[in-house]
Amino acid sequence: MPRRPDAELVKTTKFHEIEFHIMRKKTQSEIHFQTQVDLTHTHEFLEKYNRDKDKKEKLTLFQIYLTAAVRTITLRPRINRFVSGRRLWQRNRIVIAFVVKKDKTEGGEEINAMIEFDPFDNLAAVQKIVNKEIYEARYGVNKNEQDVELTKKMPRWFIKFLFWLIRWTDEKNMPMTMFTNDFPMWSSVFLAHLGSIGVPAVYHHLFEYGTTGILLTIGQMHKAQVVDQETGKVDIRQVMELKVVIDDRIASGSYTGPTIQLMK
Repeated sequence: MPRRPDAELVKTTKFHEIEFHIMRKKTQSEIHFQTQVDLTHTHEFLEKYNRDKDKKEKLTLFQIYLTAAVRTITLRPRINRFVSGRRLWQRNRIVIAFVVKKDKTEGGEEINAMIEFDPFDNLAAVQKIVNKEIYEARYGVNKNEQDVELTKKMPRWFIKFLFWLIRWTDEKNMPMTMFTNDFPMWSSVFLAHLGSIGVPAVYHHLFEYGTTGILLTIGQMHKAQVVDQETGKVDIRQVMELKVVIDDRIASGSYTGPTIQLMK
C-alpha cells in the first residue's frame, strides 16, 4: 500500500478513482464558490474584545477568519485532502498559507507565510501564533524568504531541474519535506486577504504545483442590502465577500458546500 509522511491514503470507490484519470489536473477540476459574510455582529464583538487593549494586543478581522478556517478544517476534515499520483490523501496537518506585505504599499515586498495550527487552537491561540509569525515575516528570518534567496544563487537550468525533482518525488509519494514544508503550495488552504489592500474578492486559480486544493480570497468591506430570510426585512449592513476555489476531486459538492457555509 502506498505511503507518504505528510498524509494517509484514503480508500475510495472506483467511480471516484475514475475522476483522477478524467481530471488529471487541479485546474481541470476547479469548483468556484461565492458567499457574503455579514460583519455586523463581528464588528460589535471586535469593539468589545479590543476595548482597553493596546495596539499589539488587539484582535483583527483576519485573525478571526484564520480561526474560522482552523475550526472548519477540524470539524470537516475531508476538506483537508489532496490528490497526488492519482490517489486521494488525507493531510495529517492543518497548515494555512498567506501572503504578508512588509509594508502596505504598491511596491511593498511580499513574503509567503505558512502556519501550522493545532486542531484545538481557539481564537486566543490563533491570535498569539499569527502575531508572532507575521512579526517574524516582516522583521525577522522567514524560511520561505530564505528559500527564495537561495535560488538567486542557482543557475536557471538547476532551478528548473530542482522544481521538476520536487514535483516528481511528490507524485511518487516521497515529498522533499526540506522544501515542501516551506512552500505555500503544500498547505491545507492558501488564503488571500485582498480587503487589506482595498481590493474586492476575486476567483484565484489553484496552483498546479503542490498539493493545496483550496484557495480562499477575502474582499474589501462594503455596505450592501441584506435580506432577513425569515422576515423578508431588508437592511443595509457592512459585509465582506468570500470567493473560494476548490479542487472538486477532494470531496463532493454535497460536502464542500456545507463546509463553506459552516465557515461563514
